[in-house]
Amino acid sequence: MKYTVFVTPEAEANINEAYGYIAQRSPANAVKWLRGLYDQIDSLERFPRRCGEAREQAYFVEELRQLVYKSHRIIFTIEDTTREVRVVYVRHAKRRAAGEPDDEDT
Repeated sequence: MKYTVFVTPEAEANINEAYGYIAQRSPANAVKWLRGLYDQIDSLERFPRRCGEAREQAYFVEELRQLVYKSHRIIFTIEDTTREVRVVYVRHAKRRAAGEPDDEDT
């Protein structure tokens, strides 16, 4: 049985920001990247638990998993009872984990 995949507004904003950055340098590559990213997101319909734990897990109560696509991480939650996957962030792999305190905060 498939899961229904939702992309949150915050994740959409992350995607738009990354797309804009890539498009400034190479519009053709940005379109390919975006198509590939959504193909990966769509793949979460089946077996989302194949993906490992996200770095963000240390900063959140709910279980967070990640799927790596090129230089970005697709960070999502899984709700087995409703068969839903929620993409909550799309972050460049080199960026600090969502929820991680700034160096000044530690």
